[in-house]
Amino acid sequence: MSLSITQQQQRLEFKGELNRDTLMMYSPFTLLNKLSGKVTFDFSALTNVDSAGLAWLIEQVARARTMNLQIEIQHVPAQLLSLANVSAVTAILPIID
Repeated sequence: MSLSITQQQQRLEFKGELNRDTLMMYSPFTLLNKLSGKVTFDFSALTNVDSAGLAWLIEQVARARTMNLQIEIQHVPAQLLSLANVSAVTAILPIID
């Protein structure tokens, strides 16, 4: 199990598993501190997401708003969409595709 998040200008690319076991490497999540304006979270390389990953994502979206950042989430895996639907939080996630 691993998670890597790499920054390519205003794009953060997530690769691996976004779950309770991998999130500790990114707590606190400081990459947002280096960005401004519109930031894209690219989830095209995520292989697994659990409810802790969803909670972490919601926290980062809320934190970004307080920092005047506009988050866009791209390439959302079906597993994350399913968790968001069951949890009734899809509306607060800025998914663009």
